[in-house]
Amino acid sequence: MNNFNELSCRKEIPIFTKMKPTPDGGNVVNYKKEKLYKYYKCDYCGAEIRITDKKQDMTGGIATIPNTVTRRGEMKLALCNKCLRPILSEFEKEREK
Repeated sequence: MNNFNELSCRKEIPIFTKMKPTPDGGNVVNYKKEKLYKYYKCDYCGAEIRITDKKQDMTGGIATIPNTVTRRGEMKLALCNKCLRPILSEFEKEREK
């Protein structure tokens, strides 16, 4: 984790919006932007985590890591399902130092 200090100081996790691309053509002046979906960015690998109504269909989410693991206070991170275990192992390595 390169930006550990930035992640520990942020108040809330940002939500990004994916917009429909503009068509290539001559009459793009009155084109209305359309939202495709909202997503989080994984704090470990940078992958997109789509926010859906059904939470069981999401590929990740917000993980609250307690004070006992971080030793610096409670942290909220946006993580993929595959990135949870590597991030916990990094916190354990820091804890052993």
